[in-house]
Amino acid sequence: MATRAMTHLKRALPWLMSLLIVGYLFWSVELDAVVAALESADISTLIWIMVLSAPVILAADAGTLWILFRRLLAPYPYREITAIKGVSYFFNAITYSAGTGGIAYLVHRRWGAGFLHTLSLLLWLNFIDVITLLLIIALGVGLAGELIPPALAAQLPYVLAGGALISVGAIVYWRLGVDFLVLGPMRSWRIFRAFKDATMADYGVMVASRTAFIGVYIILTWLLLPTFHIEVPFLLLLVYLPIGTFAQIIPASVSGLGAVQVVLIALYAPHVVPVIPDGEAQVLAFTTFMGPATTFVRVMLGYL
Repeated sequence: MATRAMTHLKRALPWLMSLLIVGYLFWSVELDAVVAALESADISTLIWIMVLSAPVILAADAGTLWILFRRLLAPYPYREITAIKGVSYFFNAITYSAGTGGIAYLVHRRWGAGFLHTLSLLLWLNFIDVITLLLIIALGVGLAGELIPPALAAQLPYVLAGGALISVGAIVYWRLGVDFLVLGPMRSWRIFRAFKDATMADYGVMVASRTAFIGVYIILTWLLLPTFHIEVPFLLLLVYLPIGTFAQIIPASVSGLGAVQVVLIALYAPHVVPVIPDGEAQVLAFTTFMGPATTFVRVMLGYL
C-alpha cells in the first residue's frame, strides 16, 4: 500500500511543481498587466504565422526522422514518416516523452520494427539535439557576444564546457569503447542500441539536419515575438532559444511547464518595448498564450 502511494506521489510531483511555479508567476505579477498584454497583442498575425509555419515545421521535423531511420533502421517512405510525426502531436499534447513513445509504437505497428530499437533511435536523437543546441549556443556567443547580458555571459562558458565534456565523454564511451567506472554493461542494453550503432558520419549528418530544423524554430520565434511587442535581436535568439529548450526537459515539472516561463521571463523581459511598463507580465502573457495555441495548431495539423 505504501509503495503504491509513493508511486502516485512521484507521478503527481511534476504536476504539483508545475502548478506551484505557474501559480507563483501569476501571483507575482499584476494580472491586469497580463490581460492588457493579451489585449494589445497582434493575435491575428500570430495565429496566421503559426498556421502557415506549422506544415513547414512538420516537414522539417519529419525530414530529420526520415534521415535517421534511413541511416540506422530502414528506408521508410517520407510521406508515411510525415503522417506518423503528425499523429505523434496528439501524444505530445500530453508530454514530450509520450510523443517519443508514440512514434516508436506507430513505427512498430506500421513496419514491425522492434519497439525498443526504434525507441533507442529516438533517445539517441535527443542526445543529438543536446549536442546541436550546445553548438548553436556557442555560435550565438561568437556572433552576438556583446548583446548577451553580462550575468548570463559569465555563466555560459561553464555551461558550454560542462556540456562539451559530457557529450565528448559519451561519444568516447560508445564509439571507442572506453569504460567509465561501472558503465560498461550499458552497451548491451537494447534501449541504447542506437548509441552503439551510430557512426561518426551519422553524428555529423544528424547534427546538420537538426541544426536546420532548430533554425526554422529560431526564425519562427523571431517572427512571433514582435506580435507581443517583444523585440529580441535575431542573433541573440541563437542563445536564448536553446536555453529555453533545455528548460523544457527539466524533470521537476511536466514538459517544463512553469520552468520555461521562469527562464523566458528572465531572458525576454528586458527586450519588451519601452512603452510597456511591465515587461515580465508581457512575457508571461506571451508564453501563456503560446503554449495552448501551439498545442492546438499541432493537434489540428496532426488530425489532417
